[in-house]
Amino acid sequence: MEAKQGKKDELKSKVAELLERPELGLVPDEEIRRLAKARLEKRLKWGYKPTHEEQLSNLLQFVHSLPSLNMASEDDSPKAWLYETPTSFLQLIYGDIIKESGSYYNDESSTLEEAMIHNMDLCCERASIKEAHSVLDLGCGYGAFILHVAQKYKTCNVTGITSSISQKNYIIEQCKKLNLSNVEVILADVATIKLDTTFDRVFAAGMFEHINDYKSFLRKISEWMKPDGLLFVEHLCNKTFPYQNKPLDDGDNWGEYVFPSGGLIIPSASLLLYFQEDVSIVNHWTFSGKHAANKFEELLKRIDAKIEAIKGIFNECYGSKDAVRFINYWRVFLITAAEMFGYNNGEEWMGVHVLFKKK
Repeated sequence: MEAKQGKKDELKSKVAELLERPELGLVPDEEIRRLAKARLEKRLKWGYKPTHEEQLSNLLQFVHSLPSLNMASEDDSPKAWLYETPTSFLQLIYGDIIKESGSYYNDESSTLEEAMIHNMDLCCERASIKEAHSVLDLGCGYGAFILHVAQKYKTCNVTGITSSISQKNYIIEQCKKLNLSNVEVILADVATIKLDTTFDRVFAAGMFEHINDYKSFLRKISEWMKPDGLLFVEHLCNKTFPYQNKPLDDGDNWGEYVFPSGGLIIPSASLLLYFQEDVSIVNHWTFSGKHAANKFEELLKRIDAKIEAIKGIFNECYGSKDAVRFINYWRVFLITAAEMFGYNNGEEWMGVHVLFKKK
C-alpha cells in the first residue's frame, strides 16, 4: 500500500513539474495544443459509452447526483485567479465590451466586438425582451449584457447581480459615461441572495457551469419571475454527456489550467431539460463551439500583440516574478479552451440557449 502511494506521489510531483514549465513560458504553443487535444480525447473516451442504453443511464445517474452536491462549489469561488484579473488588463484585450460569456460570429469577417454584440442581440431576440420589461441578469460580470439591454430598450429597468466589487464599480462608471439611469447593480452572491422583486425576464449566462444543485437554483429563480416571466439560460456544454471537471487519473491535472478541479460542471446539451419542476421548456437551441474557439483565439492574438503593456499591468498588480506566470496562465487557458471548443469543427463542445417559462 505504501509503495503504491509512493508511486502516486511521485507521479503527482512529475505532473507538478510539467505544469511549472508552461507557467514560465517554457512550453511551445504547439506542444500545449497537442497536450490539450490528448486530454480532450481522453475525456471523450471516458464519456462516450458503447450503447445508447448505457449513455442514457450515465446521464440519468448524473442528473440524480446533482441534488446531493453543494449549490456552489468552493473550489470554483470568485477568488480563483481567473476572476481576480485586473480590470485594466481586460479593457486592454476586450476593448469597450468586457464580455466573458458567449459570442456569435455571423461570418469569418466578423470582429470579436461584432460577435459579442450579435450574441447579445440574439439573446434579446430569443428571450423576447420588450420595452418596459424588468430584466434581471444573474452573475452579470462586467455588465456587458445589462448595459447593452439598457441602451437598446430605453424604458427597461435592468438589474445585475455580481459578487465582485470591482465589477460593480466598473458598471457604475460605465453607466455614468453612457448617461444610463435604468441600471441597478447588486453586490451579492447569487447562490445565497434573497430578492423580494419579480422580473419579466431573467438571464443566466455562464451560471449553470458553476451551480451544482440545479433543482434548488431553478426553484429560486422561478420565485423571481413574474407569472408570465421567462428565464433565458446560456451555457457551454458537451453535446452528449455532462461531467464535473475533475482529473480522470493522477496524471490528468493538466485540465486545471482551464478550470479549477472539481469546481465546474460541464453540462450536456440536454441536461437542463431534466429539471422542469418549477419552470418548463419553451425553446432550446445549440450553436457551434467554433464561436467560442474563435473568441479565445482572438483574445490570444491580442495578448501577444500587447504583451509589453500587459507585463506592465501585471508587474504592478502581482510583482515582476508572478507577472510572467499570470501571463502564461492566460495564454495556456486561452489555447486550451480554443482547442476544446474547436474540437471536431465545434461539434463536440458547444454553446446552448434554453428558454423557460414559469410553471
